[in-house]
Amino acid sequence: MKPSRFLMITNAASGRGRAQTTIDAVLRNLREAGVQCEVRPTMKKGQAESAIREACREVTPPDCVIACGGDGTVQEVAGTLAVIRKEMGDSCPLMGLAPAGRCNDFARALGIAANPNAIAASLLRGTPRFVDLGRANGRYFCTVAALGVDAEVSSYVDGMNFPLRGTPAYVVGALSVLSRYRAKWMRIEGDFGVVERELFMASSANTPVYGGNMRIVPHADPADGFLDLCLIDPVSRLKALTLLPKVMAGKHIELPNVQFLRSRSMKITAEPQLEMWADGERLTHTAVSIEAVPDAVRVLTNASGSFARL
Repeated sequence: MKPSRFLMITNAASGRGRAQTTIDAVLRNLREAGVQCEVRPTMKKGQAESAIREACREVTPPDCVIACGGDGTVQEVAGTLAVIRKEMGDSCPLMGLAPAGRCNDFARALGIAANPNAIAASLLRGTPRFVDLGRANGRYFCTVAALGVDAEVSSYVDGMNFPLRGTPAYVVGALSVLSRYRAKWMRIEGDFGVVERELFMASSANTPVYGGNMRIVPHADPADGFLDLCLIDPVSRLKALTLLPKVMAGKHIELPNVQFLRSRSMKITAEPQLEMWADGERLTHTAVSIEAVPDAVRVLTNASGSFARL
Protein backbone atom coordinates (compact mmCIF):
# COMPACT_ATOMS: atom_id res chain seq x y z
CA MET A 1 0.00 0.00 0.00
CA LYS A 2 1.40 3.35 -1.08
CA PRO A 3 1.64 6.11 1.54
CA SER A 4 -0.99 8.83 1.37
CA ARG A 5 -0.13 10.92 4.43
CA PHE A 6 3.32 12.47 4.53
CA LEU A 7 5.15 14.49 7.14
CA MET A 8 7.99 16.57 5.67
CA ILE A 9 10.76 17.53 8.08
CA THR A 10 12.56 20.48 6.49
CA ASN A 11 15.73 22.44 7.02
CA ALA A 12 15.46 25.38 4.67
CA ALA A 13 19.01 26.51 5.51
CA SER A 14 20.53 23.36 3.98
CA GLY A 15 22.58 23.76 0.83
CA ARG A 16 23.22 27.40 1.74
CA GLY A 17 19.52 28.17 1.44
CA ARG A 18 18.86 26.22 -1.78
CA ALA A 19 16.72 23.73 0.13
CA GLN A 20 13.67 26.00 0.04
CA THR A 21 13.42 25.54 -3.74
CA THR A 22 13.39 21.76 -3.26
CA ILE A 23 10.85 21.99 -0.45
CA ASP A 24 8.44 24.07 -2.56
CA ALA A 25 8.77 21.88 -5.66
CA VAL A 26 8.38 18.55 -3.86
CA LEU A 27 5.43 19.83 -1.86
CA ARG A 28 3.75 21.01 -5.05
CA ASN A 29 4.30 17.61 -6.74
CA LEU A 30 2.86 15.72 -3.80
CA ARG A 31 -0.22 17.90 -3.51
CA GLU A 32 -0.84 17.73 -7.25
CA ALA A 33 -0.81 13.92 -6.85
CA GLY A 34 -3.60 14.25 -4.29
CA VAL A 35 -1.73 13.17 -1.17
CA GLN A 36 -1.60 14.94 2.17
CA CYS A 37 1.67 16.45 3.28
CA GLU A 38 2.28 18.38 6.49
CA VAL A 39 5.46 20.45 6.73
CA ARG A 40 7.43 20.85 9.97
CA PRO A 41 10.39 23.27 9.65
CA THR A 42 13.41 22.74 11.90
CA MET A 43 16.15 25.15 12.87
CA LYS A 44 18.25 23.22 15.39
CA LYS A 45 19.11 19.69 16.51
CA GLY A 46 16.36 17.85 18.34
CA GLN A 47 13.44 19.57 16.62
CA ALA A 48 13.08 16.85 13.98
CA GLU A 49 12.86 14.14 16.63
CA SER A 50 10.26 16.10 18.60
CA ALA A 51 8.16 16.74 15.49
CA ILE A 52 8.22 13.08 14.41
CA ARG A 53 7.32 11.77 17.86
CA GLU A 54 4.48 14.26 18.15
CA ALA A 55 3.11 13.25 14.74
CA CYS A 56 3.31 9.55 15.61
CA ARG A 57 1.15 10.15 18.70
CA GLU A 58 -1.66 11.70 16.65
CA VAL A 59 -4.91 9.84 15.96
CA THR A 60 -3.91 9.57 12.30
CA PRO A 61 -0.11 9.37 12.16
CA PRO A 62 1.85 9.83 8.90
CA ASP A 63 2.57 6.89 6.62
CA CYS A 64 5.92 8.37 5.66
CA VAL A 65 8.33 10.92 7.15
CA ILE A 66 10.34 12.82 4.52
CA ALA A 67 13.75 14.23 5.41
CA CYS A 68 14.16 17.36 3.29
CA GLY A 69 17.52 18.98 3.94
CA GLY A 70 21.15 17.99 4.20
CA ASP A 71 22.79 14.84 5.53
CA GLY A 72 22.48 16.09 9.12
CA THR A 73 18.70 16.35 8.77
CA VAL A 74 18.62 12.90 7.17
CA GLN A 75 20.69 11.50 10.04
CA GLU A 76 18.32 12.85 12.70
CA VAL A 77 15.19 11.64 10.90
CA ALA A 78 16.67 8.18 10.25
CA GLY A 79 17.89 7.78 13.82
CA THR A 80 14.54 8.86 15.24
CA LEU A 81 12.62 6.44 13.02
CA ALA A 82 15.02 3.62 13.96
CA VAL A 83 14.22 4.16 17.65
CA ILE A 84 10.47 4.52 16.99
CA ARG A 85 10.48 1.32 14.94
CA LYS A 86 11.71 -0.54 18.02
CA GLU A 87 8.68 0.80 19.87
CA MET A 88 6.01 0.59 17.12
CA GLY A 89 7.22 -2.29 14.97
CA ASP A 90 5.85 -2.39 11.42
CA SER A 91 3.42 0.46 12.16
CA CYS A 92 6.39 2.85 12.24
CA PRO A 93 6.24 5.32 9.32
CA LEU A 94 8.36 4.79 6.25
CA MET A 95 11.24 7.16 5.54
CA GLY A 96 11.40 9.31 2.42
CA LEU A 97 14.33 11.34 1.14
CA ALA A 98 14.23 14.79 -0.46
CA PRO A 99 17.96 15.58 -0.75
CA ALA A 100 18.69 19.30 -0.54
CA GLY A 101 22.07 19.64 1.15
CA ARG A 102 25.75 20.02 0.34
CA CYS A 103 26.56 16.36 -0.33
CA ASN A 104 23.35 14.25 -0.13
CA ASP A 105 25.37 11.08 0.39
CA PHE A 106 22.65 8.80 1.77
CA ALA A 107 20.19 9.67 -0.99
CA ARG A 108 22.89 9.15 -3.62
CA ALA A 109 23.74 5.73 -2.18
CA LEU A 110 20.06 4.74 -2.43
CA GLY A 111 19.74 5.96 -6.02
CA ILE A 112 17.65 9.11 -5.38
CA ALA A 113 18.73 12.12 -7.44
CA ALA A 114 18.52 15.64 -6.00
CA ASN A 115 15.83 17.00 -8.30
CA PRO A 116 12.11 17.40 -7.53
CA ASN A 117 10.86 14.99 -10.22
CA ALA A 118 13.13 12.15 -9.05
CA ILE A 119 12.26 12.87 -5.42
CA ALA A 120 8.52 12.85 -6.12
CA ALA A 121 8.84 9.59 -8.07
CA SER A 122 10.57 7.87 -5.16
CA LEU A 123 7.95 9.14 -2.70
CA LEU A 124 4.87 8.36 -4.80
CA ARG A 125 5.96 5.22 -6.66
CA GLY A 126 9.04 3.98 -4.84
CA THR A 127 9.38 0.59 -3.17
CA PRO A 128 9.87 0.39 0.61
CA ARG A 129 13.17 -1.32 1.38
CA PHE A 130 14.78 -2.13 4.69
CA VAL A 131 18.08 -0.31 5.10
CA ASP A 132 20.80 -0.72 7.73
CA LEU A 133 22.15 2.14 9.79
CA GLY A 134 25.34 2.38 11.80
CA ARG A 135 25.45 3.29 15.47
CA ALA A 136 28.46 4.82 17.27
CA ASN A 137 28.36 5.26 21.05
CA GLY A 138 24.56 5.10 20.81
CA ARG A 139 24.18 7.65 17.97
CA TYR A 140 22.86 6.50 14.60
CA PHE A 141 24.53 7.37 11.31
CA CYS A 142 23.56 6.68 7.71
CA THR A 143 26.69 6.68 5.57
CA VAL A 144 30.34 6.64 6.71
CA ALA A 145 31.74 7.22 10.21
CA ALA A 146 35.24 8.62 9.81
CA LEU A 147 38.30 8.90 12.04
CA GLY A 148 41.57 10.51 11.07
CA VAL A 149 42.21 12.71 8.07
CA ASP A 150 38.71 12.31 6.60
CA ALA A 151 37.15 13.43 9.88
CA GLU A 152 39.42 16.50 9.80
CA VAL A 153 38.27 17.18 6.24
CA SER A 154 34.62 16.87 7.29
CA SER A 155 35.22 19.37 10.07
CA TYR A 156 36.88 21.77 7.62
CA VAL A 157 34.05 21.46 5.08
CA ASP A 158 31.45 22.02 7.81
CA GLY A 159 33.03 25.38 8.58
CA MET A 160 33.51 26.54 4.98
CA ASN A 161 32.08 29.99 4.23
CA PHE A 162 32.14 29.87 0.44
CA PRO A 163 29.50 28.30 -1.83
CA LEU A 164 30.89 24.90 -2.73
CA ARG A 165 29.00 21.64 -2.33
CA GLY A 166 29.54 17.93 -2.84
CA THR A 167 32.87 16.64 -4.13
CA PRO A 168 34.39 20.09 -4.92
CA ALA A 169 33.89 21.11 -1.28
CA TYR A 170 35.50 17.88 -0.09
CA VAL A 171 38.47 18.29 -2.45
CA VAL A 172 39.11 21.85 -1.23
CA GLY A 173 38.93 20.62 2.36
CA ALA A 174 41.24 17.69 1.64
CA LEU A 175 43.87 19.87 0.00
CA SER A 176 43.89 22.16 3.02
CA VAL A 177 43.99 19.41 5.66
CA LEU A 178 46.55 17.20 3.88
CA SER A 179 49.19 19.92 4.13
CA ARG A 180 49.33 19.57 7.92
CA TYR A 181 47.81 16.22 8.95
CA ARG A 182 49.85 13.47 10.63
CA ALA A 183 48.87 9.82 11.16
CA LYS A 184 47.47 8.82 14.56
CA TRP A 185 47.81 5.62 16.60
CA MET A 186 44.60 3.55 16.70
CA ARG A 187 43.54 0.20 18.11
CA ILE A 188 40.59 -1.43 16.33
CA GLU A 189 38.96 -4.64 17.51
CA GLY A 190 36.23 -6.41 15.52
CA ASP A 191 35.16 -9.69 13.92
CA PHE A 192 38.46 -9.60 12.00
CA GLY A 193 40.60 -9.58 15.15
CA VAL A 194 42.75 -6.64 16.28
CA VAL A 195 44.50 -3.91 14.30
CA GLU A 196 46.93 -1.78 16.31
CA ARG A 197 49.14 0.75 14.51
CA GLU A 198 49.44 4.31 13.24
CA LEU A 199 46.80 5.06 10.63
CA PHE A 200 46.16 7.95 8.29
CA MET A 201 42.43 7.26 8.39
CA ALA A 202 39.84 4.69 9.43
CA SER A 203 36.37 4.87 7.89
CA SER A 204 33.46 2.62 8.90
CA ALA A 205 31.11 2.51 5.94
CA ASN A 206 27.44 1.62 5.77
CA THR A 207 27.24 3.01 2.21
CA PRO A 208 29.89 3.23 -0.53
CA VAL A 209 30.14 7.02 -0.68
CA TYR A 210 30.70 10.15 1.35
CA GLY A 211 31.82 13.72 0.71
CA GLY A 212 29.60 14.06 -2.36
CA ASN A 213 30.41 10.77 -4.15
CA MET A 214 33.87 9.96 -2.79
CA ARG A 215 33.81 6.17 -3.21
CA ILE A 216 35.68 5.29 -0.04
CA VAL A 217 34.32 1.69 0.13
CA PRO A 218 32.88 0.88 -3.32
CA HIS A 219 31.54 -2.51 -2.21
CA ALA A 220 29.70 -1.34 0.94
CA ASP A 221 26.02 -2.33 0.96
CA PRO A 222 23.52 -0.76 3.40
CA ALA A 223 21.45 -3.94 3.43
CA ASP A 224 23.97 -6.62 4.37
CA GLY A 225 24.19 -6.26 8.16
CA PHE A 226 27.90 -5.32 8.11
CA LEU A 227 30.07 -2.24 8.30
CA ASP A 228 33.00 -2.12 5.89
CA LEU A 229 36.18 -0.61 7.30
CA CYS A 230 38.72 1.18 5.10
CA LEU A 231 42.15 1.67 6.69
CA ILE A 232 44.90 3.75 5.09
CA ASP A 233 48.43 3.54 6.48
CA PRO A 234 50.62 6.65 6.92
CA VAL A 235 51.58 8.27 3.61
CA SER A 236 53.63 11.30 2.61
CA ARG A 237 51.87 14.53 1.67
CA LEU A 238 52.69 13.96 -1.98
CA LYS A 239 51.36 10.39 -1.94
CA ALA A 240 48.23 11.60 -0.11
CA LEU A 241 47.58 14.07 -2.92
CA THR A 242 47.93 11.32 -5.53
CA LEU A 243 45.67 9.07 -3.44
CA LEU A 244 42.80 11.58 -3.45
CA PRO A 245 41.71 11.12 -7.11
CA LYS A 246 41.96 7.34 -6.70
CA VAL A 247 39.56 7.48 -3.73
CA MET A 248 37.20 9.70 -5.74
CA ALA A 249 37.05 7.02 -8.43
CA GLY A 250 37.07 4.05 -6.06
CA LYS A 251 40.39 2.89 -7.56
CA HIS A 252 42.34 2.82 -4.28
CA ILE A 253 41.13 -0.67 -3.39
CA GLU A 254 44.25 -2.48 -4.68
CA LEU A 255 46.88 -0.10 -3.28
CA PRO A 256 49.33 -1.74 -0.83
CA ASN A 257 48.79 0.85 1.93
CA VAL A 258 45.00 0.40 1.89
CA GLN A 259 43.22 -2.38 3.81
CA PHE A 260 39.54 -3.35 3.86
CA LEU A 261 37.90 -5.29 6.70
CA ARG A 262 34.30 -6.20 7.57
CA SER A 263 32.62 -6.51 10.92
CA ARG A 264 29.19 -6.41 12.53
CA SER A 265 30.67 -4.34 15.33
CA MET A 266 34.00 -2.88 16.43
CA LYS A 267 35.69 -0.90 19.18
CA ILE A 268 38.22 1.83 18.43
CA THR A 269 40.59 3.68 20.73
CA ALA A 270 43.13 6.28 19.64
CA GLU A 271 46.03 8.32 20.93
CA PRO A 272 45.45 11.23 21.05
CA GLN A 273 41.65 11.19 21.35
CA LEU A 274 40.01 11.68 17.93
CA GLU A 275 36.68 13.09 16.80
CA MET A 276 34.41 10.87 14.73
CA TRP A 277 32.34 12.49 11.98
CA ALA A 278 29.46 10.99 9.99
CA ASP A 279 26.86 12.45 7.61
CA GLY A 280 28.57 15.82 7.80
CA GLU A 281 28.07 15.96 11.58
CA ARG A 282 30.38 15.63 14.58
CA LEU A 283 29.12 12.29 15.92
CA THR A 284 31.26 11.32 18.90
CA HIS A 285 34.90 10.73 19.82
CA THR A 286 37.19 7.87 20.77
CA ALA A 287 36.95 5.56 22.58
CA VAL A 288 34.02 4.48 20.40
CA SER A 289 31.90 1.35 20.03
CA ILE A 290 30.41 1.02 16.52
CA GLU A 291 27.87 -1.46 15.24
CA ALA A 292 25.74 -2.17 12.21
CA VAL A 293 22.00 -2.04 12.93
CA PRO A 294 20.36 -4.33 10.35
CA ASP A 295 16.98 -3.33 8.87
CA ALA A 296 16.91 -0.20 11.02
CA VAL A 297 14.53 1.79 8.80
CA ARG A 298 12.31 1.24 5.77
CA VAL A 299 13.08 3.77 3.04
CA LEU A 300 11.14 4.59 -0.11
CA THR A 301 13.65 4.18 -2.92
CA ASN A 302 13.79 3.54 -6.65
CA ALA A 303 16.67 1.10 -6.22
CA SER A 304 16.45 -2.67 -6.55
CA GLY A 305 18.94 -5.41 -5.84
CA SER A 306 22.22 -4.72 -4.07
CA PHE A 307 22.75 -1.08 -3.19
CA ALA A 308 26.51 -1.56 -3.50
CA ARG A 309 26.16 -1.79 -7.30
CA LEU A 310 24.73 1.74 -7.54
